[in-house]
Amino acid sequence: MKALLCSGLIALVLVGCGGGGSGRDCSANVNACNATPVADAGVQQNVLVGTTVTLDGGKSSDADGNPLTYSWSVVSAPPGAQTILATSTAKVATFIPDSAGIYLVGLTVNDGKVSSPVAIATINASNTNLSLAQTSYADGGSIPLRQAATGVGGSNLSTPLSIGNVPTATKRFAIVMDDETGSCQPGLGACRHWGVFNLPVAKILITEGENLLLQQGTIYGSTYTGSVGYLGPNSASGHTYKLTVYALSAEMPFLTGVPEYNRAKFEVDFKPYILGKATLTGVYP
Repeated sequence: MKALLCSGLIALVLVGCGGGGSGRDCSANVNACNATPVADAGVQQNVLVGTTVTLDGGKSSDADGNPLTYSWSVVSAPPGAQTILATSTAKVATFIPDSAGIYLVGLTVNDGKVSSPVAIATINASNTNLSLAQTSYADGGSIPLRQAATGVGGSNLSTPLSIGNVPTATKRFAIVMDDETGSCQPGLGACRHWGVFNLPVAKILITEGENLLLQQGTIYGSTYTGSVGYLGPNSASGHTYKLTVYALSAEMPFLTGVPEYNRAKFEVDFKPYILGKATLTGVYP
């Protein structure tokens, strides 16, 4: 009977202290039953050399609800890379890759009692960028009337494009054209004029006014006026229009519906999947 009672008490003690493989440490030199925190360094990112990489440890956790401190460090970098982490003890850290290759950045978190195992963020930095050419106007030149909106006397024909230097891991393209001039605002406030999404990687030649919806899986986004598809320049005074083609990795989410993206919002939402980009600038009228 005494043996049974003792066994029962031992079992209760183990349960109360998280025994039996719960992951809690009840040893004498650690506060009783403290759970080891878990670091989360974020998903893999594909970036271009020279762009800022943001590392977010915000999904790290502690089962006891203790406040966490953060410690980032570069585990490995391409040969010759000068990798300097900014704010390496904050929840969010940044760095700018200066060489192509794989960067491994480690994160540990501490709950005031014990540190977590290291979590690794993988950053794939590439020098490869897209090239973008078309014959309608030179980069920075005047957009022809036929590509302008019908409201200003144009034919609303989308720009012909030739896409080159495609990164080898590219799965799909996206095309986004917007205007940051006048009543339109820079960045997230830019007016949307054309959005093409889920465009197959084999589609590297686009003719003027081509219906890209004939490409399997391709969809159009909405413009700032609410129309769907291409909206050519429709300003009465000189506006600058920027058209960007994005090379996207296989992990890029397949978009559905009628997306509403200008260039800035697209890059905020899908930065980890952008392998390369090229921009064409035109002025109208």
